Amino acid sequence: MARETADALFVDEHAHYTITEVVTMTGIDPADLTVLVECGVLVPDDATAAQWSFAAWSVDVARRARRLRDEFALDDAHAVAIVVRFEQRVRDLERQLDALRARSGVR
Repeated sequence: MARETADALFVDEHAHYTITEVVTMTGIDPADLTVLVECGVLVPDDATAAQWSFAAWSVDVARRARRLRDEFALDDAHAVAIVVRFEQRVRDLERQLDALRARSGVR
């Protein structure tokens, strides 16, 4: 499946997806997906299960990981995991800042 097609697939926010489905929908390599789990970027529903499944938000994270890998030409999945964690932290801090600004009336 071409990457352009993978980006257009609909994700049901209440569904859970297998590794194969996440790989198909995101274009990320299965080995990279495993590294993202090992680094704590993605969390399977049951890490001890023989076949992992993932909540819908994981598809978004895996897509962002693939995009960041491509944008920064990263060839190491561990480096991708670090960049994704930094991006997640920046988004969290931006949300906190927006909330503080909303409470204080400052824009």
